[in-house]
Amino acid sequence: MSLSCLLSRIGKRKSFLVASLFLFLYQNSGMAAPASPYAGLSSPSGPTSFLDTPTSYDNTPFTPNSEHSLLNGKGMLARLADQGIGLGLDYISESGIILNGGRTNVTGSASYTHQIAAQINLSWEKLVGWKGFITHTAFVNRAGHNLSTDAGDRAVTNVQEIYGGGGNVVVHLVYMYGTQDLMNHRMQLAFGYMPVNIDFSTSPLYCTFMNNSICGNPKTETKGATGYSNYPNGVYAARLRVWPLHGLYLQGGVYGVNRGIGQPKYDRTGFDFNTNTYTGVFVPFEIGFIPVFGPHALMGHYKIAAAYDSSPYPYYYEDIHGNPLPLTGQPARTGRGKIQVWVTMDQMIIRHGRGAYDGLYLMAGYVHNTPHNSPYEHQYYLGLSDRGLIPGRRGDVFGVVVNHVTASSALVAAQKLDYQLGKTLPSNALSPQSSATVVEATYNFHVDQGLWVQPDFQYIINPNLERKVKNLSVLGLRLRYIF
Repeated sequence: MSLSCLLSRIGKRKSFLVASLFLFLYQNSGMAAPASPYAGLSSPSGPTSFLDTPTSYDNTPFTPNSEHSLLNGKGMLARLADQGIGLGLDYISESGIILNGGRTNVTGSASYTHQIAAQINLSWEKLVGWKGFITHTAFVNRAGHNLSTDAGDRAVTNVQEIYGGGGNVVVHLVYMYGTQDLMNHRMQLAFGYMPVNIDFSTSPLYCTFMNNSICGNPKTETKGATGYSNYPNGVYAARLRVWPLHGLYLQGGVYGVNRGIGQPKYDRTGFDFNTNTYTGVFVPFEIGFIPVFGPHALMGHYKIAAAYDSSPYPYYYEDIHGNPLPLTGQPARTGRGKIQVWVTMDQMIIRHGRGAYDGLYLMAGYVHNTPHNSPYEHQYYLGLSDRGLIPGRRGDVFGVVVNHVTASSALVAAQKLDYQLGKTLPSNALSPQSSATVVEATYNFHVDQGLWVQPDFQYIINPNLERKVKNLSVLGLRLRYIF
């Protein structure tokens, strides 16, 4: 399907409204104000720190603006950074217990999972005089048990976002790439081994939450779409970002599509650099707008994007002759090309303090995937994230979000036929799938320098996108310590 056909399907009226909103914001943003940034804000309590990205939300091209506990004693990290060496080490655990619901009686089932992450950033301008060139490398150790599988849920709504790629191995390489700043930081080229979502369709506000639906990026972009490689899995890639105006950026990239991601035979640890399992390229293009409104500098981030994956994907409903696959038993039709579109935003609506992140943010987004070869067709989310809600508790973060995910119409049509014929259904389903809704509320307590404790509650309607599965209630706890 071409992009023009997809936009026609979405509707010319909706496209016009989106474009009108974008132009209105552009004309009323005060973009010339000095407070309007090239980047944005960085959440020091988020589970991951993304560098050199306008959605990383802090103008920190060398090292993230995070709190540290032990390693910053006597200014050690600052002295290393002055010499061109940026270091980071943190620990995150996410534990949960099922209060009720699930495919079987799993009330009381509990699990623990963790990530230990290390980052090494080298400024070659400070080390050897290579102006504007920085290299970034990150490793993680992940281990634990996925609580969602106990409830029969293998969809994108995992209750522990830290579980997944790179799990249960001692060391997993996340990325290893370089960035070259050009034109006085108005242009940046990145190249090397890196995931898509350190730059595209991401926000540290997403990881306010413990559920995997949006942490890092909306997960309907990655589940069943190998081209959209997400943290902690990298691929060979290059990305170019340009700031034509202060507060407005354009970025595009070319990323390898690696079918071997997450597979023990290939690159479970991230250190297999062979391209034998590459099947195509993933090409995203994103327009981002970062306005600052009014005397209180209410910052927002608005993004509209499309991406094309050239790899071959099997169709869910059609066989090689175009007939219903469940009825014929013939091999599935395979076609190259998968299109994704996303529109996301966050906007500070109330400010609590001087920090870029100190205030109440409204966040919303929409993702669309090509339905005939994607397991998920739509995702919508709407939420609030607030730092410093309670006076005197500036480091605390409160969040509430509602995520709605729908299964692909082609997948559902095939499942309905399989169900009638008594066949095994794809996507680990026992009945035809439809949609799922996740309601989550969380509060992240800033306990001490570099230490956060975060209780979390999740209510999942239709786990695994199945109406016949009992709604799931989960109580969670996230702990983060930055060394």
